[in-house]
Amino acid sequence: MKILIVKLSSLGDVVHTMPAVQDLRAALPGAQIDWVVEKGFAPLVRRCEGVRRVIECELRRWRGAPLSAQTRAEWRAFRAELRADAYDAVIDLQGLAKSALVARLAQLSPQGKRYALANRTEGSSYEAPTRWVADVPITVEPRIHAVQRSRVLCAGALGYPVPDVMRFGLSVQAQRAQGAIKTGASGGAGEIALV
Repeated sequence: MKILIVKLSSLGDVVHTMPAVQDLRAALPGAQIDWVVEKGFAPLVRRCEGVRRVIECELRRWRGAPLSAQTRAEWRAFRAELRADAYDAVIDLQGLAKSALVARLAQLSPQGKRYALANRTEGSSYEAPTRWVADVPITVEPRIHAVQRSRVLCAGALGYPVPDVMRFGLSVQAQRAQGAIKTGASGGAGEIALV
């Protein structure tokens, strides 16, 4: 199964999505998970275990000069990369018009579906076009934490129970980990702190 996660920004939102990716990995071990994200957050997403491919976009920058030759060329390249694979599930975890557009542009497999939030939740910037673009809108509790919202949306979309244990799945690059161990650097290779 090929799954595309659409969570474009911002830092907190990207981090809040990582447990949903780990849940997907546990429920569907053979799944290939790709993620569309703003270029500035791509290095963090590349450290998320289980993400096969990171598709970078620069929607924020492109909006500043939408008709420039550079923007048009970059947009065409982004669309081509977004459509390079056909997905069985495209899951819009952002809930905004811009993420709905990206989800709509993604190519689906013959039985593929697009999933998104069906309703506003506390603390989210939900925009109605998300629901209109989705093949399957998923309703979640209105009073739910952002991390749980992503986990529940993915579980509802793909039909598995939300695990009791929450993991973020952040990994340290193997070379950096070995270097820290060889040189005796403190901090260890197994822990990462976001401050």
